[in-house]
Amino acid sequence: MKIFILKKEKKILEIEGFAVFFSTEKGQLELLNNHCSLISMISSGIIKIYSNFLLENEFLLENEIKIFCNQNTTILKIKINYGFLKLKNNNIIFLV
Repeated sequence: MKIFILKKEKKILEIEGFAVFFSTEKGQLELLNNHCSLISMISSGIIKIYSNFLLENEFLLENEIKIFCNQNTTILKIKINYGFLKLKNNNIIFLV
């Protein structure tokens, strides 16, 4: 699935991923490929994105993005205060 993380003034990140974890007022949510359409508020915390693409440190544009790499998986952690999420047709848009 295609994942976009946007701030009001610019795009922070665009990446292909296979799992996304984030917090809402009701608890933690996990989104996988082919999930049904969803619109949700996001609570402050960390968005975790799991991807098969390996990223280099030079890719980082923001200090709040941390990257951890295992053998074939890259885990991105993005700290946010709050925001909104829209998921439709395997495209996830985070407005933070």
